Amino acid sequence: MDAALLSEVGSQALLADMAPERVVNAVEFRLLLVSHRRMVRADRREERLRGLQDLDSGEIFLTDERRLVEAGR
Repeated sequence: MDAALLSEVGSQALLADMAPERVVNAVEFRLLLVSHRRMVRADRREERLRGLQDLDSGEIFLTDERRLVEAGR
């Protein structure tokens, strides 16, 4: 990884504590996952939530991991 990418990821980690969060359903989460938005993972495994953070807005999208798996079957 280059220094610019490491710096950006580090900055985003600090912003994650202050970022607005939104719970979305499994379908919307999948659409965000394949969108052209710049996203990084922001999971909360202890709460069984899968997450994506938008690198441009800082917003975090969360969904219940059990529903994410069940919806694909």
